[in-house]
Amino acid sequence: MGMAASQARLLQLTSRKNTIGRELESLSLQKMALTREMRQVSKDYQNSLSTKTLKWSNNAGATYIDLSYTNLMKPGAVNNNTPYLITDNNGKVVVDSDYAKYAEMISADGSPGGNWEDVRTEILSKLTGISAEKLSSSVIAGTNLDAATKKVNELLENEPVEPIEKSIASKFIEKAGTVLGNNIADLYGSGKINLGNGNNAQSQLNSILNGIATNIGAYLSEDDAKAFQEACNTYSSANSSLLSLNADQLNNSGVGITTDGSNYYVDVKTMLDTILGSYVSAGGEWTTSDTTGNDLYIWRDTDSSEWQEWKTAHDAWQAEYDAAVEECNTAVDTNNQVLTSSEESEINFYDKLFSAIAANGWTENAQVADNDYLNQMLLNNQYYITTIETETNSEGEEYFEYDSSIASNFDNIFAVNDSDAQEEALVEYEYQKSIINEKESRIDTRMQNLETEQSAINEMIKGIESVRDDNGERNFSIFS
Repeated sequence: MGMAASQARLLQLTSRKNTIGRELESLSLQKMALTREMRQVSKDYQNSLSTKTLKWSNNAGATYIDLSYTNLMKPGAVNNNTPYLITDNNGKVVVDSDYAKYAEMISADGSPGGNWEDVRTEILSKLTGISAEKLSSSVIAGTNLDAATKKVNELLENEPVEPIEKSIASKFIEKAGTVLGNNIADLYGSGKINLGNGNNAQSQLNSILNGIATNIGAYLSEDDAKAFQEACNTYSSANSSLLSLNADQLNNSGVGITTDGSNYYVDVKTMLDTILGSYVSAGGEWTTSDTTGNDLYIWRDTDSSEWQEWKTAHDAWQAEYDAAVEECNTAVDTNNQVLTSSEESEINFYDKLFSAIAANGWTENAQVADNDYLNQMLLNNQYYITTIETETNSEGEEYFEYDSSIASNFDNIFAVNDSDAQEEALVEYEYQKSIINEKESRIDTRMQNLETEQSAINEMIKGIESVRDDNGERNFSIFS
């Protein structure tokens, strides 16, 4: 009976030991699974540290603000009242639910080719709060201003061209003619003029300079004549003290004035070359010939019939141009009185936005107002940023030119680390880590308890087996 009981107890303990072994193996596998899970949690956290988000900066990246639907598609200081359109792969403008109700008025199904002008006043009045009457007055004032500006520009483009001549210095000097009995052109080659003695030399020099300026001035425009006279005056002022110098001092001065005894002489070419240099510096008309490299001086023959005809035509043109400018200035004043600058800026924003919707079509996406969603669509190049430039055609009419590109190509947009995502990832990492640590702690405790129980069972099995062996030996000794 005792042997049977011992055998039953041994079988029971052995069964329990096997059960513990299987449970320990299962717990060990669970720990391995937790280790893999912890590695994945760590990997996800590390990946989140490199998460990028798009930000807007107006100071080359020194500071950032959110790249939001509002900052791109609504007028404000951030975008300087300039729309940066969010567009899809088809070039359609992506709008939120607020804009969609206005876009439907332009194109009911979102197709390109809608008419913005027909509903412009109604939409602008609702968006800006400006009365329809005021907006209509603004349109009239703007139309009048455009017409006045166009007229001024057309007149400028059709200003009668003055017939002019271009001559090298020696030919240009011929216009000086004869001064105080001296043919200036003949003396320009290598001649000198006697200025007389020291008492009269300065007065004689000034008379010659004034005569040259008067004669040549008849062939110059009013401004050029003043510039030439100024150049002559500069030469006279610069040489007023030279007339008191001795021969050696004058010969070394390089201005063309010399003395021979009591008389002073001026070298005509040196004098006029100096004056021509001052004339150019004073703004006198001249050009450099492409073929010869010579300086060419511009003049006009005011006695010719061609020039007289031009003068008559130009006087008529000038009167018309002055009247057009006055009309334009009046139109500018009227236009400025209708709307404030801030109202005009806001209206210009919506004009560009809804003109783009009319021209390119539109699509509604309520999610586009969510910053995270918009960021992902732009980062993944599902949406683009489209800019609008105002261009002018050959007839002087303005139109809009659109340029679409990926968001990262814009100077104001930067891809930076997403601090919000990183903070959220850290919280999630710590949370998942705590759960895994708690599970692992429970497994360790359970395994420790099982291993203790397993050790106790092993000791009990050894005891039973020892008693069994002793009983067996004793029984065999009795029957032997």
